[in-house]
Amino acid sequence: MSAEAELVKQISATAFTEAIDLMACLGVLRESESLGVAHALQTANASRAAIIVQKALLQRVLMTVERAFAPVNRSKSDRHARVAFEHLSDPKIFNEVAKAGSRKQLQQARTTWRIYDQDARRRQLRHYRDKVVAHTGMRNPSIPTPLVRELTSYAMGTADALARLARGSGVVELQLKVQTAAYDKSAKAFWRVWRNQRKSR
Repeated sequence: MSAEAELVKQISATAFTEAIDLMACLGVLRESESLGVAHALQTANASRAAIIVQKALLQRVLMTVERAFAPVNRSKSDRHARVAFEHLSDPKIFNEVAKAGSRKQLQQARTTWRIYDQDARRRQLRHYRDKVVAHTGMRNPSIPTPLVRELTSYAMGTADALARLARGSGVVELQLKVQTAAYDKSAKAFWRVWRNQRKSR
C-alpha cells in the first residue's frame, strides 16, 4: 500500500473517533434541552453551571467540525480529514483505499464531505470559531452568528462523512449509531437526575 493510502487509513481511524465524539456531545446537548430539566436546574439554582456545560460542549463540537474542514497548511504533518479527502481525489489512491474497504461508502463520504465543505454555513462557523472561540477578534458584521441548530445539523452531517470515510477505508465495519448508543444512554442517565428531582418535589 502506498504511503498516501496508508495515511488516508490512519486519518480515517481518527475520523471515526471524532465522529463518535461529535455524536456523543450532541446527545448530551439534546438531552439537556428538556423543559423538565431546565425547570429543575433553575429550581436548584444550578442553571449557571448547566449553561457552562452546554457552552463547553458547543465549543467542542464547533472545534471538531472546523478541524475536519481546515485547510492543509503543513502538507507533511497535517492529519485532519481534508488531507484524506485531497488524497482521495487521486483515482489511483482512491482505488487503493477502496480495495481495503468499501468503494460505495468511500464515494458517499467524498460526496457528503464536499457538500458540507461548500455549504454557506461554513463561512459563518469558521468566522465564529476564528473570532470568538479560538481567538478574540473583531467580527465582521456582515457575517451572521450561527444558530445552535445550524451547528448541530452541520455537526451531524460532518460526523456522517467522517464515519463513512472510516468504513470506506476499511478501518471500521460498525455503523456510527451502534457505537454511539452507549453514549446516548449515558446522556439520558446524566440528565435523568434532574428530571427525577423535579418529579420528587
